[in-house]
Amino acid sequence: MTPLRISFAKATLAPLVVSLIPAVSQAQVIKVEDGGFTFTFGGQINRAFLFADDGVDSNAFFVDNDNSSTRLRAQAEYDFGDYAIGTVIEYEFEFSSSNSVSQLNSDISSSVSNERKFEIYADTPYGSFAYGQGDSASNGVSEVDLSGTALGNYSDVGLIAGSQLLRDAGGAFTGNDIGDFFGNFDGNSRIERFRYDTPEFLNGFTASVSFGEDNRNDIALRYNGTHGDFRVRAAVAYAETLNADRISGSVSAFHTPTGLNVTFASGSDDLDAGGRDPGFNYIKFGYQTKDLIKAGSTSFAIDYYDGQDQGVAGSRSESISLFAVQKVDKWNTEFYAGVRTYDVETPTVDFQNLDVAFIGARYRF
Repeated sequence: MTPLRISFAKATLAPLVVSLIPAVSQAQVIKVEDGGFTFTFGGQINRAFLFADDGVDSNAFFVDNDNSSTRLRAQAEYDFGDYAIGTVIEYEFEFSSSNSVSQLNSDISSSVSNERKFEIYADTPYGSFAYGQGDSASNGVSEVDLSGTALGNYSDVGLIAGSQLLRDAGGAFTGNDIGDFFGNFDGNSRIERFRYDTPEFLNGFTASVSFGEDNRNDIALRYNGTHGDFRVRAAVAYAETLNADRISGSVSAFHTPTGLNVTFASGSDDLDAGGRDPGFNYIKFGYQTKDLIKAGSTSFAIDYYDGQDQGVAGSRSESISLFAVQKVDKWNTEFYAGVRTYDVETPTVDFQNLDVAFIGARYRF
């Protein structure tokens, strides 16, 4: 798309430029520039259809995809030489989140508004500093993924059906849901914190540390590099969460000539209360091509999740899925569809499988 630029001039101001420009993800954002000052505004809408079969009944839901929720974002930044200072405000607006609907609560029609980011930051040659509500150092370390299918399947496998209730062998609801047994141990998420990120070192590494509310502190190491035909990203972190010491991480590699890719994630908690050692392992194999449809890249992936000791001591939770994502670059839209099955058992209950189909689209602007 050819950028649309509209210029405004005032006698006392430098020209103000408003542009509709492509971002990295092919989203279109509104951008205002005046000298060293930049203001950007954008967001996304991500709606889906969820079909769930709990072994007794089948239910259909119109949902917001909690893998990447509907949201709005505004950012203001002032650059002066090698330094920049700015602020980010980001809110999500979910109508019937895929992680919230259930057999007993199928229509959460009111919007759930959550503050994702409300922070100020500074970028310097000596690293980046941030204060306020935002990503902790460990946020995202379990979610490194180059497959192109994270809208459908990625390490947090429960988000597309997290509140779906599980039934026992007799068909009765047990009081447990998918979210009790399928977590991806992804650090401290977004919290009120002070965070510092180092400049890149050793050809692709960065380190981060944050000190958060309620003594939620963490440290992380990330890598982003290219080795021949392979793009590689990785992250690992240690986090002090509200009730555990957590170690988690992930790595993803993409072979550019073939489009083949592989992703692995893992994490575990050392619970303050003891009694169990929850954790998980996750692996995904994917393929991406730009030759199938001219409109944009097509991505396919199959994944497997294995969880232990989550929710109940001695529990075992497994999940397998197959998803496809089709980009349409001119529309700034991604269409996705796939299926996932959840299998959970504990020392006392062998739950019926939950099977879901998930179809939707995300539009970015």
